[in-house]
Amino acid sequence: MLGFAPRSADRVPVRPATAVYGLNDRVPLGSAAGLAFQHLAVQAIFLVLPVAIGARFGLDVRQATNFLCLSLLALAIFAALQGLRVGPVGSGYQVPAIPSPIFVGIYLVCAGAGLTPGRAGALLMLAGVVALAASLLIRRPQVLVPTELAGLVVVLLGVSLVPVVLGEVHLLKPALPETATKDIAVAAGSFLVMAAIALSRTRLAPYGVLVGAAVGWLAVALLPGDSGIGAVLAANPWFAWPQPVWPDFEGIPVDLELGFVFAMLPATAVLLGNLLALQRAADADWRKPDGGPLRRGLLAQGLTFLATGAIGGMAPSASAACVGLSIANRTLAPIIALLGAAMIAALAFSPKLVALFVAMPGAVKGAMVLYATCFIIATGLQLVTARMLDVRRSLVVGLGLIMGLSVVIVPNLFAEHLPALASPLTFGAMTGFLLHFATSPLMIRQASFALPLDATLPRVAEEQALRLGGAWAAKSATMERVEHFLIEIGEVLASRGLATAQVHARHADGEVIVAVRFTGPPLPEPAAAPHVLALEGETGEQEAFTLWLATRGASWVERRAHEWRVGFDDA
Repeated sequence: MLGFAPRSADRVPVRPATAVYGLNDRVPLGSAAGLAFQHLAVQAIFLVLPVAIGARFGLDVRQATNFLCLSLLALAIFAALQGLRVGPVGSGYQVPAIPSPIFVGIYLVCAGAGLTPGRAGALLMLAGVVALAASLLIRRPQVLVPTELAGLVVVLLGVSLVPVVLGEVHLLKPALPETATKDIAVAAGSFLVMAAIALSRTRLAPYGVLVGAAVGWLAVALLPGDSGIGAVLAANPWFAWPQPVWPDFEGIPVDLELGFVFAMLPATAVLLGNLLALQRAADADWRKPDGGPLRRGLLAQGLTFLATGAIGGMAPSASAACVGLSIANRTLAPIIALLGAAMIAALAFSPKLVALFVAMPGAVKGAMVLYATCFIIATGLQLVTARMLDVRRSLVVGLGLIMGLSVVIVPNLFAEHLPALASPLTFGAMTGFLLHFATSPLMIRQASFALPLDATLPRVAEEQALRLGGAWAAKSATMERVEHFLIEIGEVLASRGLATAQVHARHADGEVIVAVRFTGPPLPEPAAAPHVLALEGETGEQEAFTLWLATRGASWVERRAHEWRVGFDDA
């Protein structure tokens, strides 16, 4: 099924009582602007990535600044498309973006191979086409990246930021004792202010990171020494139009294209992990993933990659730091991210202001990353434990986490022998994905039985549902829907004079699929607009209404002449 279900089919979330701004709440413009600026301050931490990549491409100062401005436009496009609440594109959630740490490795490989940003943009565009095709073909993304695997990726993303924190306060590189001591003191003080404000019950609580950053920046300005901010600002104009770097498709290297496509996998997992985290936070009655917003979110990501490659910026990805911050602040309204996208787009036209964010003191960056990392890891752990972990899932999560931590423990070993995997996120996520897909066939369980179409039908349907649910460790609610389906469709077949029907059931990847085979004329389509008065109508109307009852709890229905296949979500 290539089509998307309408947004009206999405689950209507129950607003959490503790939410400051829920998913559907109106947010005062001043509050939304302050929260969006707080996201912008967190996003500024990662603006050093396109700066570093521009330097590796050999760009001069003006070209590197232009590359950064184009990357900012890509962040705005990502957040704007994700925040759309009408049409087939966009999750409808608040998903700010950052220049993607996931793609840093492949960009550096491109630079080392002598490619230009235009050639890299062409590679990203082709990868975006692959992402678009995948978003249309993947019917249930929550099965492709189950909750615990998405949680593993989010945890590893947080783990991968720990070296960034340590580096910003000079604990990974030699530094003068007084410099290291000053930076550690500023970072610790900023973090404590952020935590204290966030834990307070005042109106400033949602702006804890912003207040802490301002305090840290003021402390740096008052301490002796030249921060270097003045020189950076003087080298850049106030206003300049970003100049697109058009893609160059001549002689596309296949191996590098595969590198971009490969990076899509953890990028997709990061996006789905953030979307699932937002779903959980925005719905007080959350029980399982809602697939519609996830598919539209993947489509928005593919379009963003396509647009980013076309203008020549750096690939963006969902910001787990900003999402974690929104969840911590309980401010989930999409308008906040949309306003932030407008701010970022405006910022892209002012190199001097862009330079101001890049020149943020390292100690303040470290405090902000540390604060966000706490919530990233906590959010990932919540996703990992959203459902009970069996032996297979425990191995997938545990081994993936161990492999990711091994990169943090012995980074030089990976940098020397496995540079393509010298990232906790890349190596840990790849391990988890490979183990998940390799062991998935081992977890497929099947059963077949004859369903009697007589007075024993309800009892047999109940017994079979209980037996299979116990053997498969399926959710009781899922097997209740299976039981009702068997009873309702069995009654329709019994009314036609059939004695038995053959049932084949299958459980795999968080889904129960039930196929019912029968003889005789095909069954009618379930009623599109069911009404109880149909039970007093003609036989066809009665059957259509009953079949609607049978399939109303299903995720999907596939009708054939003598077989109906129905899927029930058990994720």
